Amino acid sequence: MKKFFALALLAAVALVGCNPNDPDNGGGNNPVKPCTEHDADYILNEVSGIYYGNQYSASEDVFNYGLVLSNQPNVYDIVTGDILAIWPNSQYFFLDLYSTTPSSNYSVSFKIPNGVYTFDVENSATAGTVGAEYSYLVLVGEDTESEDGAEVVYFESGVVSVSDNLIDAVLITAEGKQYHIQCGNDSVDNTNSFGAAAIPGEYSTLTGNLTVPFNVPYLIAEHFGDYYVLGKDDWVLYLYDLESGHTVMLELLAPTSNAETLPLGTFSVSNDISKSQLVFPGYVDAYGESYFSWYAQIDMETEEGLALAPIKSGSVTIAQDGESYSVAFNLKDDKGNTIDGTCVSEVEIYSDVAGASVFKVSANNQPKLPKFAHAKKQPTPRKVKPTMVLKK
Repeated sequence: MKKFFALALLAAVALVGCNPNDPDNGGGNNPVKPCTEHDADYILNEVSGIYYGNQYSASEDVFNYGLVLSNQPNVYDIVTGDILAIWPNSQYFFLDLYSTTPSSNYSVSFKIPNGVYTFDVENSATAGTVGAEYSYLVLVGEDTESEDGAEVVYFESGVVSVSDNLIDAVLITAEGKQYHIQCGNDSVDNTNSFGAAAIPGEYSTLTGNLTVPFNVPYLIAEHFGDYYVLGKDDWVLYLYDLESGHTVMLELLAPTSNAETLPLGTFSVSNDISKSQLVFPGYVDAYGESYFSWYAQIDMETEEGLALAPIKSGSVTIAQDGESYSVAFNLKDDKGNTIDGTCVSEVEIYSDVAGASVFKVSANNQPKLPKFAHAKKQPTPRKVKPTMVLKK
C-alpha cells in the first residue's frame, strides 16, 4: 500500500542545499566511505525513529523499529508519530525493521539492533526483516508546489545491515535499479523531541489571569496504558465546572499502575519524555489542529467555545481523599496568563476511549467538547499513513 503526501505550504524557511546524487550529502563526522558503485548512492547521517515494541510484530518476541535516515534531523514527532516536514533538496529513507532485541529504554532512546535484515514484500513482521509497506525512499527537489516535487522510490528486494555506528542498505527496485544508502549513526534519542510539530504563535484568547471556580465540579479520566511505548501510562483528564463551562483538559504520563485509580503526585508541564511523570504541553500543528493540554470555556446552552488557551508551563497535583480526588493546578498559557484552580470530585475512569461518554451531551447537561479538546486517539500513530508536509 503506497503512502500519500499532503503538500501543504508553510511559512518560508531557509532551503537546505544538496545534490541528491552526491555521495557526500548528509555530512556529519561519521567515518562512512563514499560509494559510487550503484545506480544511486547516498550518505544520510541523520536518523530519527520510533520504537513500537511488539504491537505490530508477528509474535511477542519480535520488536519493531520505525526509522527515517535523512540529511535532515528530527523527522518524527515522537508522541504523535507524525512526519514533521519534508524539506526541499532533501532525502528521506524510511525503514521498518523487525528484531528479536527489544529497546531497554522503550521509545525514549535506543540503539538500532545489529543484524542483517532482508527486504520482505510479504510484510510478515518477523525477525530479521524489513517490512516493504513502510520502507521506501523519498527524494525531494526544489519544487514544492506540486506532488511532482517529491519522488517516491519503492523497492522489491535487498538487504539492510546494521553494525555499530553504521547502517548499510542495498535495495533493488522492480526495474532492477540498485540503491545504496549508508548512515554513520545507529542511535536515536527522543528525550526532548515532543512538541517538534508545534507551530509557533500565540493561540490563547484569554486577556488575563483566571481562577476556575468549579462550583459544580465534574471529573473524567481516560486511561490508555503505554500508548506511546515510553514505559509509562498515558492518561487524559477532563476537569469541568458544569455551571460555568470552564474546562481543563490535561494529558499526563505517569508510572504504570492500577488503571482503576488516578495516578497521584505532582506533574510538571514538560516535553522531556524521560521524566517519570509529566503533563504534555498543548500545541497547534501545521494543519491547525490543537493537541494535548488545553483550557477552554464552553457555553452551556449553545455548546459554543467561548475561550481557549494552550497549557505551556506550570504543574498539577493530584491527591485522593476517600472516593474523591483533588486536582489542583497552577498553569500558564502561551501569553503568560495564569490559569489555576482545584477540582474536587469523584471520577469516572474509562480504560477504553470508545466507552467514554465525554463526547456527548447527556441528560444532566454534560457539555460537548470542542474539536480541539481531545488528542484524537488512534489505535496507535503508526496505523495512520504518515502525512508529509513540504516546507519551502
